[in-house]
Formats: sequence, C-alpha cells, structure tokens
Amino acid sequence: MRSSVRRHASALAGLISLVLLVLSGRASTYAEDAPKPPLGFSRASSPAQLEAEKAALAVPLPENARRWLRTLTAEPHVAGTKADYKTAVFVRDKLREWGWKAELVELKVLLNYPQASGNEILQNQIKILGEKGSLPLYEPLIPSDNDSSPLNEFSAFHGYGATGIASGRVVYANYGRPEDFVALEKMGVDVSGKIVLVRYGALFRGLKVQNAQKHGAAGILIFSDPADDGFAKGEVYPAGPYRPGGAIQRGSVQFLSMGPGDPSTPLGPSIEGAERIPFNPEIGLLYDESWAKRTGIPKEDYLALIPSFPISYDSAHIILKRISGPVVPSGWQGGLPLTYHVGPGPAVASMHARMDYALRTIWNVIATIPGTDSPERWVMMGNHRDAWVHGAVDPGSGTAATLEACHALGEAVKKGWKPRRTLVYASWDAEEYGLVGSTEWGEANAKELDQKAVLMLNVDSAVSGPELEGSGVPSLRDLFLDAAGSTTNPRTGKPLSEAWLAARRTAWAAESPLVLADPAWGKDAPGEGFTPQLGTLGSGSDYTVFIDHLGIPCLDSGFKGSYGVYHSVYDDFHWMEKHGDPGFLTHAMAARLYTLIMMRAAAAPLLPFTFTPYAAALRHHVDELRLHEARRLRKMDEPTSEAFEGQPALIEAVLEFAHEASALDVDLKKVAENGDLGPARLASLNEAIARVERAFLLEPGLTGRPWFKHAVYAPGLTTGYAAWPLPAIRQVLEEPKSAKLAPEVDRTVKSLKKATAVLKSAREQAAGLIPR
Repeated sequence: MRSSVRRHASALAGLISLVLLVLSGRASTYAEDAPKPPLGFSRASSPAQLEAEKAALAVPLPENARRWLRTLTAEPHVAGTKADYKTAVFVRDKLREWGWKAELVELKVLLNYPQASGNEILQNQIKILGEKGSLPLYEPLIPSDNDSSPLNEFSAFHGYGATGIASGRVVYANYGRPEDFVALEKMGVDVSGKIVLVRYGALFRGLKVQNAQKHGAAGILIFSDPADDGFAKGEVYPAGPYRPGGAIQRGSVQFLSMGPGDPSTPLGPSIEGAERIPFNPEIGLLYDESWAKRTGIPKEDYLALIPSFPISYDSAHIILKRISGPVVPSGWQGGLPLTYHVGPGPAVASMHARMDYALRTIWNVIATIPGTDSPERWVMMGNHRDAWVHGAVDPGSGTAATLEACHALGEAVKKGWKPRRTLVYASWDAEEYGLVGSTEWGEANAKELDQKAVLMLNVDSAVSGPELEGSGVPSLRDLFLDAAGSTTNPRTGKPLSEAWLAARRTAWAAESPLVLADPAWGKDAPGEGFTPQLGTLGSGSDYTVFIDHLGIPCLDSGFKGSYGVYHSVYDDFHWMEKHGDPGFLTHAMAARLYTLIMMRAAAAPLLPFTFTPYAAALRHHVDELRLHEARRLRKMDEPTSEAFEGQPALIEAVLEFAHEASALDVDLKKVAENGDLGPARLASLNEAIARVERAFLLEPGLTGRPWFKHAVYAPGLTTGYAAWPLPAIRQVLEEPKSAKLAPEVDRTVKSLKKATAVLKSAREQAAGLIPR
C-alpha cells in the first residue's frame, strides 16, 4: 500500500514539474540547451564546476604572459647559475602571491660548464687545417636584437660532454644513426681515429656521440643543417623564424635512452649521503668496471668518452667544402650549396674540449593547493625553467603559460572553487642536462608519488607557433579532447579540438595502413578505422620519470610552429614577440587549456579517464611491431621469424584488455551520470582507475636498461626521443640474431593481463555504484 502511494505521489510530482517546464518554454529544449557535463561529472555536479571554470578562464591574459616571459628571459640562465636561482625565486614568489604554498627544493647534482681560460692551450676550440683562427663557439650579435649579445653566456658546449683533445681527417656521417655508420662501412669508409661531422635530427644528440665512439671516432662535431631548420625552410632570423647561419644548437649528450637524471647517482636519487660515482673536475665521471658491473651498463654505453662540440652550419660549410671522397648516398644531401661528400678528408679538424665538472646546486620549485575531499591524491603539472641561453620558447613559454594557469587556479580557489584533489605544480631545474631536477625529485619521492599521484600534465615548450599538439597515455585522450573542446582559439573563434582532430585525421589518411589482415583480431577488434590518438611518449622532457619509471599517467601539450632557433642565443624574447606569438594570444590560450585540464582532473567526482582509446592504441602498437618485422624480413629475405610465434598470445591479451576497457567505460559513464556519489563511495573505484597505468610496470625493468620499467612506452634504444611502443619486444626485434624474444613477449603479455585485471576490478566496483 505504501509503495503504491509513493508511486502516485511521484507521478503527480513529475506531472507538476513537466507543466512548470512547459509553461516556462523549456520542456522540449532542456536536454539540448544544458551544457554537456565535463568528463567525470554528472549533470548535477557540473553547473558549479562550469561556472568556476568560466571565471578562471578570464584570468590568463596575454599581457601577463608577456611580462612573465620578459622577466624569465632577461639573461642566460643555465642550470646551477646565479641567474637560474633568480628565476626560481621569481616563480616561487609569484606562486605565493596567488595563494599557493611554494618552496624551493635544493638538490646537489653533477653538472659541467666549459672551462674558461685566457691560455689558448686550455680554451675550448675547433681548428680546421688551412683556415685562420678557430671555428666560432659564440654566435654573432644581431643589431636589432640586444639579447643576442654574447654577454654573460657560456661558449657553446655539450652538457655532460667529455674533456679531450682530438684531431683527424673529417668524415661526414649524415645524422649519425646506426644505419648511417653501417652505410659508411659498406662504402669502405673507416671512421676509426677520424673526426665525425653529423647533422642534428632523427635521434637524440647524445646517441650520435654514442654511435660515433662505438665505431672508434676520435671526436664528433654536430651542426644544424639548413635543410632541417634553416634557409631551406624559409626566411632566417631576424627576417623570419628559421635558423641563421651563425646559430648554434647547444644541448646535452647524455645517453638518454639508457636513463635520465644525474649520471653520478645511477643507483638512486641525488640526496644527502647518496652513493656517487667519483669524478675528476676536469675529466668528469671515473666510471670503471666495478660501476659497470653494478649498473649493468658498459662504459661506452654509459657516458660520452670522446670530445664533442655543437657548431653552426656556416662552420659546417667551411668543413664540407674541404671534404672529398665518394658522393653521399641518397637522403644524405643537406641544404648547403655544395655537393656533400663523405670523405675521409682531406679536411682535417683538431678540437680541444675542456670541461669543468662539479656538484652544483639546482632549485626545483614545488607548490601545492590542498584538496578538500581527497587531499591525499595529487593532480600534477610540471614545467622546466633552466635554459641553455635565454630560452624564450624552450622553456620560457612553458613557464609563462603554466604560471598564468597557476594564477587562474589560485584565483578560482579564492572565489570559492574547491578542488577535491591536491594541486601540485613543479618548476623543474636542470632539465636541459638530462631531465635532472624532475628525475632526482621523482626518485627521491617515489613511494609517496606511487601512493598519491593521479596524473602529470607536462609542459615544456608551450608556444613556438599556433598548432596544438598533444601526447600522452591513451587513457587521458578524452580528458585532453574534453578540455580542448571547451577552449576557444581567439584567432578562429573555434574550439581547439576541431583543428587537432582534423590534423590527426589528415595524418592518419597519409599513413601506410598498419591494420594487418589477420583473423585473430576478430571482427570487433579495437582500432578499426580512424581513431584519434595522442602522440606516444618517448623521452626528452620531464614526464619521463613519471611514466617510464613510476607508471604515473602523463599528458604533454604545447603549440608548435616554425621554430628554427632551438637551443641558440636567438631563442629569446625578441624572436617570440616577432615570430613565435605576436600579441601573446597563444600563451594565454595555452594557459586556459592547462587550467581546464587541471580543474577538471582535480574536481571531477570520478577520475576523467577512458580506456577504450588504450585498447585501440595497443592494437596499433602490435600491428606496428608486425609491420616492422615483416619489412625487416623482406630486406633480409628470411621466410620466418620467432616474432610471429608470439603473436597469438599478444593479440589475445590485447583483445582481453579491449573487452574489459569497453565494458568499464560504459559503466564509468553510468556512474558519472548517477550524480555526485561523494568521495567515500568513489574512493576505491578512483584508486583502481589511477592504478591501471602502474600495472604496466615491468620488474626488473627493460633488458639492458632497467631504469625504464613501462611495458607499453619507452624511448627507442636507438632514438632517445621517439618512443618504441611495446619496447621489451621491439628491442629484441632490433637485434634479430638474439634468441630471447619469447621471454620478452611473455613478460609483455603478463603486464597486459595485469592491467586487464585492474580494469576488471574497477568494473566490479563501478557496477556497485550503478542504480538498478
């Protein structure tokens, strides 16, 4: 009887509500007019969030970003210098002004600077036989750009470069890839005892040094070819955005694909009392056989042993004019106005690199705004602050944009917005040397991060042009798209997601098909047709320790364009104001995008992750491996390979993951629609969602480079920057004579199954929160 009365009362209440809606003219349009809730929110919880977002998005202003960038780029600020410290204090004080609790976190790490001396014998220098003087290691002043003066800057050098003297005939080795050295061998060109000249691009510069020393080179010179970022691309600076002839690309030559961070502490973080590899101030690390045994990495694969210098393409032109021998193979010709030859010689180069190694203090800035309901969960954003010179794009634009995002987040809290989870902002130091500040902090706080970190939004060079880019783990794709869809491009009036999706579709259409015909996938397999995906994460920025070592979901985003002054003195405020972002509209737009990502990840009752994109990405990665192996076999004319024996288990594991991912995403949507269930009821579900990425970690890490532990993403062993998805398997496929494929397939399959089990656990918990 009571239930019948309740039914009639409920029906009457519904009828009254319907009449009121009709009278107000909103009955037929309510569902269409109501804004779509952001991912992880219900219709009930979203209005307050959207209102808070609207107010926060009004805070980032172009003129503010311009002011922050002018301050940050006022002088060169290499990691560990007084100027670097000044930028740390500036960032800390701004954060405090906006309501964040911000502190400097000091670390003592090994860094090298070029040795300065008036004695020519001790100077860093490069001489070419028959040329007067030495090749310049400073860039020429451009009269219209006062910041391009060499005042207060170091001469061009390589971070973690070797001290040494070398001379010999010059061999041109294209990009310095393993296959380039193989091509030279086939041409009968011996690089042993020679000075190798290579151009930037295709792989991380440190691996160019590694490849050269493995082949017996005495030294290496690296230049930016105009075909890659100079006059062959367009007008050079100051008339245009591309690299002028005298510009030099500085950078680190750490062997990044073996592991980032302070190379003197391979067994743990650089903290007080840490066990360090001993070093000589002039020579660098004294890495002997005992340390090689402890790390499992041979000396020639751990650090640069031969001297190296970055040079301009004007300097490279002087050398290339004096190289004869065979004409270069197809694809090796650059943009300088001459025919490239491989040598050796008759050009002879002598080089003297003298470094000053020391334990130097660097300064991370760590800032927090505590969460209300789940303060033990961290939503993180990070950007590095150190630069090789002024660093307007890299990383000043990232610091300016993330500061404005922090400004907006602080104002939102002051106006009553309450993040459920704690906001953490990190301004990293010594990134340019090898992700040092972030890696050492991440290693030192690994246990706490494992317990608390939900995701990391990484920003490096936020603005070098107008084109939005996004990379990250696939489970964060929809959070990225959700925020990009709510961020308007002031130049077009359209949401950022529209152009991003169009660009991804164009790129997909241009790719050779990767979905291989195989009945094992089945008709309902993930990844059929166009599936927009974030770019894959390799290395080269501060997300590396979080995703590759700790299994924390990461997203990396910025706006790209015609950027030809990378790591040169001309990457300065004047370049940005004239070419990169006139008006600083893109800086403010980037800040709004970052603000939305952080606000939604911090405040959503249900963590805004989706896993169907991950399943599609895994299928794509398996097909990439199969296509890679098929191409290799065609080249070698081999009919079979052990690689294909492991495919059924790998495909089956991906299909199981896809099944659970699809079902979980459906249930998560229902849970979100169910309304704000409160943090207590959602706690275990959110914990399971956050730990899916952790399940991909392999113990004891990848073979030969145990610091990297992620089974799905790692930088390529021979690329450094670019990712090798499913890296344990890919490493073996790159060494076809190895017989160790089956164990690596087995380890990878087990990690996929482990992640699938976490998805299943999350689904079971979600089912208990769905109304029946």
